[in-house]
Amino acid sequence: QIQVKFRNEKRAKAGLLRGREFFMKDMYSFHPDQDSLDKYYDEVKAAYFRIYERLGLKDLTYLTYSSGGAFSKYSHEFQTLIDAGEDHIYICPKCKIAVNREIIEEQKSCPVCGNTDLTEAKAIEVGNIFKLGTKFSNAFEMKYMDAAGVAREVIMGCYGMGPSRILGTIVEVFKDEKGIVWPASVSPFKVHLLSLKENAAAEKIYQELLQNNIE
Repeated sequence: QIQVKFRNEKRAKAGLLRGREFFMKDMYSFHPDQDSLDKYYDEVKAAYFRIYERLGLKDLTYLTYSSGGAFSKYSHEFQTLIDAGEDHIYICPKCKIAVNREIIEEQKSCPVCGNTDLTEAKAIEVGNIFKLGTKFSNAFEMKYMDAAGVAREVIMGCYGMGPSRILGTIVEVFKDEKGIVWPASVSPFKVHLLSLKENAAAEKIYQELLQNNIE
């Protein structure tokens, strides 16, 4: 689902980058066992990176290990490097993954290769995924019947992405001294034609653009 959300955000700032009203893409998955969740989790991870690639953000976006809270040892954030970011991440140049500052005291090395030579950078979270396990399915006594008719636990995953925050991130990444520069993949139109008054030449250009299926 993609819907408007409201949050009593105490650190609201920078317009779309952290607001109290925002668009959020939520997705949950339900699995019969841990292997099924692990496989799907990796599929979603790859799908998220394809989205960031289409938006022109992939080279600046790092899979970042952060606290898993009560659910697991880690959750994973997608952090995009921008000067306006409010998060600090520590990047492993070998693995191209990062560690969030919130867990750097307990995780001083790369969780993948063990490298301790990490580079600090400012970034903003543009997505997050984590394995919920059975915390909520058990709370609601949600089970499934296997092939033998035995009731089994349902294992869950959660996947979030903020389209409005990503919009603000794209502006920060691609702007120049004149203002916003939209990547073609998110541009509302291919051409912005401005006529300051009734102008036959402008009208001619406009009709030619329409005839050539140019937005």
